[in-house]
Amino acid sequence: MVPKLDFEHGTSCYDDTKEEYTRFCQYVDRFLVLHKSPVLETLMFNIGFLSTTNDMSTWVRIAIARRVRELEINRYDVDKSFELPACLYTFENLVVLKLYKSILVYVPDDLEVSLSSLKTLHLLCVEYENEELHRRLLRGCPVLEELVVDKTDNWSVRSSSVVIPSLERLSVLNQYRDYEAYTDKLEHESYNDRVTINVPSLKYLDYVDIVDYGHLCLSEDMPELVEAHVKLVCKNPEKLMRSLTAVKRLSLCLFNHSMVQHRIGFDQLVHLELCGCSPKWWDLLTWILKSSPKLQVLKLNQCQEECFCSVKPIERWWEELNTCPIKPIEGRWGQLSSVPECDVSSQYF
Repeated sequence: MVPKLDFEHGTSCYDDTKEEYTRFCQYVDRFLVLHKSPVLETLMFNIGFLSTTNDMSTWVRIAIARRVRELEINRYDVDKSFELPACLYTFENLVVLKLYKSILVYVPDDLEVSLSSLKTLHLLCVEYENEELHRRLLRGCPVLEELVVDKTDNWSVRSSSVVIPSLERLSVLNQYRDYEAYTDKLEHESYNDRVTINVPSLKYLDYVDIVDYGHLCLSEDMPELVEAHVKLVCKNPEKLMRSLTAVKRLSLCLFNHSMVQHRIGFDQLVHLELCGCSPKWWDLLTWILKSSPKLQVLKLNQCQEECFCSVKPIERWWEELNTCPIKPIEGRWGQLSSVPECDVSSQYF
């Protein structure tokens, strides 16, 4: 029997009828019951707005009985989210869990999360009832090695905490694209978005946040870090950058260059890719060259993405970023006492 099952219904439009969805549910129920393999490696659901918590509860219980190792649930509904069954959060044999879009992550107060085998967790654009629930979920994953959190379109929880001693790969993403909705929220609401990171075993970091509404990232040192990709728009990037000083490969795009003022260096840096789309990027490059004695490869890039930043009044920064083609390199270097020898490539020249 096939080790991987992928069920899809109602993800492209709202034209599906209840009768069609009922037939789909009957088909899934029958197929899963008749599936004879004692162990099912991967089970995937791509479902639409007609799907319910009751239906998913049935399928998750079957997944538990069949000892599924990887479970992926993608749900598309612009109007509302649904809760996943509580039994999912005590699924001891699950190794990979990926949740996407219109899903409300809710764990009853009297239930202790126990995902003792889970090594990979993706939480992409899902909703949480509160910040504490997010913490409870992560605390119940004692051997977690990979975590991907996409906060895009999620305004319900403004702060989050990632404290996982076993974690080796972390991606934190916020790429909100609805400019009108963003500016409306920024004008009428006060935001204090805080991300706290404590991951001493981390080897790979991907941190992309192109939306700044009072964003602050607090991070402990990452002594094992090998590679980091950072695209950040916030007033205080040094809170994160100080924890990356052991990194060997770094891809960097910062709108604020206060790390130069705070003299943050990278003693172990060998490979650097730097974006030149923001103000004073030349000063940042100059400082990194001074403070990276082991640097061997330098690559200059031009970022094509727009950023939402509250550093300036909305009408001013939006106009600047929206009409910000990279100009030819002008000016001259400051006097450098020493520059490491390295290979240089650029998309500017």
